[in-house]
Parts: sequence; C-alpha cells; structure tokens
Amino acid sequence: MRNLTKVLPWEDMDFEIVGLAKNGIEALKMVNEHQPDLILSDIRMPVMDGITFIKELRSQNNHCEVLLLTGYQEFEYARAAIQYGVKDYICKPIDYVELENTVRTLSLEIKEKRKKLYKEQQLTQVVHWANENFLLHTLLGQETDKGDIHLGEDEDVLDRKEYAILLVDLEGYAHQSITWSVHERKAWNLHMKEMIRETFQPLMKEQTVLQIREGEWCVVCSSPGIGHRLSKELLHPGFLKLQALIDQKDNMLLRMCLEQGPIALSQMASVYKRMQQALIVNPANEWFVNSDKVVSKDAIPVQDYNATQWKWIEQIGTGLRNGDSQALQQMISELKHYVGHLNENSVGRAEKLLHYLLIHLIREMRELHMLPVDQEESVWQQLQNSLNLKDLLSLLVTLIERSRESVSSKKTSEQLMLSAQDYIQHKLGKDFGIEDIAEYLGISCSYFCLLFKNHFGETFVEYLTKQRMEMAKCLLRSSDKSIAQIGVGVGYQERRYFTKVFQKYIGMTPSEYRLKESPAS
Repeated sequence: MRNLTKVLPWEDMDFEIVGLAKNGIEALKMVNEHQPDLILSDIRMPVMDGITFIKELRSQNNHCEVLLLTGYQEFEYARAAIQYGVKDYICKPIDYVELENTVRTLSLEIKEKRKKLYKEQQLTQVVHWANENFLLHTLLGQETDKGDIHLGEDEDVLDRKEYAILLVDLEGYAHQSITWSVHERKAWNLHMKEMIRETFQPLMKEQTVLQIREGEWCVVCSSPGIGHRLSKELLHPGFLKLQALIDQKDNMLLRMCLEQGPIALSQMASVYKRMQQALIVNPANEWFVNSDKVVSKDAIPVQDYNATQWKWIEQIGTGLRNGDSQALQQMISELKHYVGHLNENSVGRAEKLLHYLLIHLIREMRELHMLPVDQEESVWQQLQNSLNLKDLLSLLVTLIERSRESVSSKKTSEQLMLSAQDYIQHKLGKDFGIEDIAEYLGISCSYFCLLFKNHFGETFVEYLTKQRMEMAKCLLRSSDKSIAQIGVGVGYQERRYFTKVFQKYIGMTPSEYRLKESPAS
C-alpha cells in the first residue's frame, strides 16, 4: 500500500494523501480525524479486515468513496463488498494504469458530487440567513421584505405562523467582557449562540437563535401546543448547563424570560420589548422571569414605566448608529426634565431606569468604537459605587455628550468604514463579497475599495482573511468543535481550503495550533 503513494500522481489528480493505516482499526481513527474523500483498502489486513472495516465505516454514516484491492482468490469477497457501497475493486497484481484511470474518474465524480452538495448547502444557507434576517428585523420592529425569503407555495405562512420566544441575557456581560479582545468577544458569543441552540433544540421546535447584541440572544420557535407547554422546570436543566459553561469564562449570571405565546408575527416587536422590560424591573439575581408576571414583591410593575422612558432605550441605538447628534441632544433634555419633575416615590424606579440606560449606552458605544477601554473601565469603576439619582444622571449625560462629539467629529467616510467593519464582524461565517458590502453601504464597489484601503491600510480580502483567521484561532482555543465545523463557522465550506489558508496565515495547521494552545501543552 505504501508503494501506491509514490507510483500514482496524486497531486496531479487533485488528491492529498492524509494518512496510511496498517489495519481497519487505525483506518477508522484516521477517517474520523481527516474525513477523506477516497479510501483505498486491501481486503486482507490484521486486527480488522477490509470487509469489516467497510461495514463499520457505513454503520457510522460515512459515505466516502472506497476502492478495494483484492487478490484473485478473494474475488467473491470483493463482489460481496459492493453491497456496502464500494465504488470499484482492483485485482492484484495491480495494473497501475488501470488504477490511475479509475482514480481520475473518481476524482471527477467526487468534484461533481461536492459541487452539487455545495450548491445545495449554499441554497439552504441563503434561505436560513434570509429567514433569520427577516425574524431579526421583525423582532426589532424594523421594515422587512419577504420577497427574498423562500416560503414554498404558501406565501402567507410566516404571517399565519404562531411563535414562542425565549430571551436569554447575561447579567454583567458588559462589565466582565471589558478586558476581552474584539475577537475573543465575537468568538465567545458565537460559541454561546451555538450552545444555546443545541441546549434547547429538544424542547423547542423549528427554533432560530438570534444574536440581538453581545451577551443577549432570542430563541424564536413555533409556539408549543397544549400538552407541550414550556416552563421554568423544563428550562432549568438547560440553564444549569449554560451557566456552568459561563462560569468557566467569568462570573456572570444567565437570565431568561419566556413568552410561549402564541405570538403573531405582528406582535413580535412589542413582546420582545416587554420581555426586556421584565428582566430589567425584576431583581438581577433571579434567573427566570415570566414576561407577563412580576415574581418579586420588590420589583416594579412593567406597566408603571412610561412609554416615553422606554423610548430612550431605542433612541440610544438609533441616535448613535445613524449619527443623529440632534436626537441625542433631545434625549439629554428629556432626561433632565424627567429627573427634575420626579416625586419622592418615583426615585427608586428612576435610579433603576438610569442605571440600565447607562449599561445599554456603554454596550452601544463599545460596539461603535466610541468608548476607549480606559474610559469604559473608569465608568464601570464609578458604577461600582452607590450612585444617587443626580450622579447617575450626570454620568449618563457625560457619556451621551461624549458620543455626540464622536458622532459629530466622524467624517462620512469614517462612518461608512465603521459600518463596513461592523458588517464584516457580524458576517464572518457567511459567504459575502465586495459587491454585497458595497450594496449594503449604498456605494460603488470601486469607491468602497478605495475607502477601505485608505482607512484600514490593506485590501478588503486581506482584512477579511485576517479577521477570519483570528476568529478561528479563538474558536480552536475555546471550543471543542471539529476543524471542519470551525472552518464553516468562519466562512470556509471546504476543510482542506481552510487548512491551507490557516497554515499560510499562522504558519501551522489548525490541528497543530490547537495542540500547541491546548491547556495540557
């Protein structure tokens, strides 16, 4: 078998030899590690023979191509192996010309199969992203277009569908993550999103996990029918599993708010706001909150909050992201007027609201690179003290003023590039190019390339590759996902191509890097 590695032009046939095994046991381990496209196997091997190996391979749902090498006296065994999906068999003594022709034919078939599979995966991904994007915009109360969503024959299916929502939020995330790098935060949030999906998949049908912002996720699923209602008790094992994962990183509390509906699509935005409010007005040490109930006697009923006050939470995000300095100034005036006209009974409620607004503002300013790390750390140190209403207002106004200055000082090109940076960070695992991001920004491809190179000092492809490789490094260190899964997670559908790019960028393969960076090493 070792001789075959030298006599055939494998590279010319677009094959890379990933391993040689002495027997079927070794071969199975290598298959699990490398996921090959083609296996050449002898029938007669020690420990585990070729027929048993192929049976075991198929029992593991592995459908890679197998070429069987057989002696003349083993011909009947080879015929029997065909039932296990062996592509062909080559009789000994081996005719190397025949073997090369067979392998070349298989190479073309594998490429065609891979191309077809890739197109199917792309279509599935596009449909998934379109539906996820639609649900996210609906949740946030933004205009959405169902034109690009694949709905099958029933175009009104989304409008008529009824949903349930589980809001998952990390208490203390903004403070605890201040020392993390951008790549660490993105990688960790991506890992948490996947873990939330896996944890609640058995309980929630047709679920979609949406990343609302760092440290906050919404699980949207079909509303459970009678007899399958969700409850605090059913969610508790999942809470314990996720909380244990969080405790490994930092001291943060996972909190959940449940609305099991049925919720119509048109109600989703208002329900989401109510769930956010329910988490805010209930004590931070309570891990579970019903969206329509206040469990604690110390909590302030959601309905007591004025709608104008909740509007400020939305204004922070829209004002900062749209560069609307005037809207931020208007918010300062409204806050001062609100605090100045409070009665004594409302002070406690107002302090809670201003404290939440501060945390929300810090999160948004961080996302938009408006708050340097040292300044953010200073704000958090101030929040550790027992600030009264006047101090909270002063700190909030100072931060809003700082954000206004940042918004006013940024040039149009800088705002475009910040939007481009945010777009790239949120789509690292997706298939997109210059045309997509230029269309998103509303500018031409040539103008985008010019702005991008001037702003970042490198081309879009160079920057995107670097961001994906840094994300891959974080995932290799912090998760137990396979190399192939991590490759897909950072935008590379082909494991081999991901390995090639990673090795070129880092100087070692993903497997070598993981081994080098593992705690044991």
